[in-house]
Amino acid sequence: MFGFRTAAVAVLSLLFVYGSGLHAAEVSPFSGSHAPLSGEGYDLKIGDRVFSLAEVQGMQTYQSTFKTAFNFEGTFVGVKLLDVLQQAGIGDFKRLFVRAANDYKVTVSPSDPGIDQALLVYSLNGKLLPLNDKGPYWLVWPQNAEAVLAGDAATTKWSWSVVEIQKIF
Repeated sequence: MFGFRTAAVAVLSLLFVYGSGLHAAEVSPFSGSHAPLSGEGYDLKIGDRVFSLAEVQGMQTYQSTFKTAFNFEGTFVGVKLLDVLQQAGIGDFKRLFVRAANDYKVTVSPSDPGIDQALLVYSLNGKLLPLNDKGPYWLVWPQNAEAVLAGDAATTKWSWSVVEIQKIF
């Protein structure tokens, strides 16, 4: 009976969140220009590959405008997590290890809600994320932004200062 009750509460919670007017932040292609900077310190290691900022910016970039639970808001620009993984030769995975410069670690799985729209962003409101404040890359989940603000979703998958992503299995 406990399993049924837990499942019922989860379903009702989802109905409340999505039926309450909360909407996912839209993710759309970015057609602006990138600020010409050296990109020093903006390397990103994925698997055995190291991507420079220029290489990341050369991929299809996306933008999404939302407010975070960390008091940052505006237009975030970056690449879809799944796209950059594909570029690194990681097509299928059961779990990823995401490491930040300060050794904060999260794991990501293909079943995580919003993974199709998860962005690895490097820019907020037209400026690169500073290396000493959220940069070089911030893993954000635009589809979950409003649910996080409402207290209906956790921020445990959000990770700033991302420097490395590895396939665990």
